[in-house]
Amino acid sequence: MDHGIGIGGPMPMIGPMAQMVEAAGFESCWAAETTNSAFVTAQIAIQATSKIKVGTAIALAFPRSPTITAMEAMDLDELSGGRFLIGLGTQVKRINEARFSVRFEHPAPKLKEYAQVMRTVFAANRGEDVVFEGRFYNVTMPTFGGLRQPMPRDVPIYFAAVNKLMARYCGEVADGLIGHPLASPRYLAEVIRPAMSDGAERAGRKESDCNLTASPMISISDDADVARREVKLQIAFYATTRTYTPILELHGKAGIVPELREAFGRKDKDAMVALIDDELCDEIAVAGTASEVKEKVEQWHSVADRIMVAGPWYGPSPQRMMENYQALVETFGTTAA
Repeated sequence: MDHGIGIGGPMPMIGPMAQMVEAAGFESCWAAETTNSAFVTAQIAIQATSKIKVGTAIALAFPRSPTITAMEAMDLDELSGGRFLIGLGTQVKRINEARFSVRFEHPAPKLKEYAQVMRTVFAANRGEDVVFEGRFYNVTMPTFGGLRQPMPRDVPIYFAAVNKLMARYCGEVADGLIGHPLASPRYLAEVIRPAMSDGAERAGRKESDCNLTASPMISISDDADVARREVKLQIAFYATTRTYTPILELHGKAGIVPELREAFGRKDKDAMVALIDDELCDEIAVAGTASEVKEKVEQWHSVADRIMVAGPWYGPSPQRMMENYQALVETFGTTAA
């Protein structure tokens, strides 16, 4: 089982962080895009390492032209010697419109076209005479006129997916799917995997053509109460977003959402934690000592092709987040296996 891990934080930390996880034996590291550019973070990680795969998890698609994204992906793949993976996501309506001032419309079919445009650009780079005309994007001049050397491969494209339609489109056109931290093994097995398989079948592809990367949230601490509180608070935060309600519905917990939103509005973290019972916590997240979490993560192995480990970030202090990150590196790096 391949193990990946997220990277992020202040820019001067990225290089040493990437070197640390490469030395620990991780198969891949993934750059987030919350307050920093995923592409800049990935570039720093690429230049600091020599073997580990470097991906974006998740680069925001719609604020960028798909042609620009394809060009940047080819740049990073060339720079890395073929180690780059691009993970794309739609984010939610409010973030797109209020933070990036871009129209949010039909995210699943639009992201499908986005990937198709990128593949058109990749094909044009190889010298093929291609255009793309779709519902959301029209690219009739993707060629670079021989000014760029052809790349030896197409950069693998991953989608971040929560709902069935996005997972189906991922199975149709993408190389991989990155599951949300809320996505339990049950949700991946009963909702995401079947939708991916359906998409692959529709497109005449094999299910194995699309990698499923799970992203369980993990808190490691010798204090069980600290670890459980951290993941419960992170679950509660995510659960306030309407997009993720189907996951709670599968587990019979959608009824807590109105109260969670009220508690979040009051900034009452204690109330948010109290609404997440132990059953839901254990189904979605992993908390405990290093040996305990390593055993509990096994339940994701049966449904995923790669595990991307990450810790809670809503609530813990920067010092505690770094402590947990170091524990994740020591626990899940292959040199510690």
